[in-house]
Amino acid sequence: MSILFSFILVVSVVLVLFSDFTLEKMAKGILVMFVLSVAFLATIAFQVMEIKKEARHDLEASQSREWQIKEKGDLASLGTAKDNVMNGAFFLGIGQISSKQEPYYAFAKQTKRGLQVKRTDEEFRDIAFSDIYIQEKVTESPHYVLEVYTYSDKRVEDVLASPYHDEKERLTFVVPEKTVKRDFNVDAAN
Repeated sequence: MSILFSFILVVSVVLVLFSDFTLEKMAKGILVMFVLSVAFLATIAFQVMEIKKEARHDLEASQSREWQIKEKGDLASLGTAKDNVMNGAFFLGIGQISSKQEPYYAFAKQTKRGLQVKRTDEEFRDIAFSDIYIQEKVTESPHYVLEVYTYSDKRVEDVLASPYHDEKERLTFVVPEKTVKRDFNVDAAN
């Protein structure tokens, strides 16, 4: 911007010294030059932004992504539960109330102070219930793994990272084999 200002100042001085223009015409000329210069710079700035956007899109498309472990913790216990969640709104005595059952997993993890009971819907708020998995493995001790879907190359992740970019996450509970109780109930009333 200082280059633009210097340019306008030099042109103005030259016009004043070597012309027969009146000051009124000179002021109008300077104003027109300033407006044209700002429009020119705005056009260039817009083009640079578009080029950067296109380059970012090309970089995103060309890079591979993978699940990487974000957090891992020991697991002492795991169970399922449902909460009745009621929603509603009233205005001057008119409105409606609805309720639904929202499932979650309750789990206990080992901490320095002992077992601590947690809920997936509170501990991992951004993870949908459909993105929570249970794996049965023979050789591993019970634990949970929080994974994030991110770029394989950390440098690309740093370049493309954005505070508004929502990361895709998933949660996996790893439990000993034959831990999951397979119970099928058919409710014929519905």
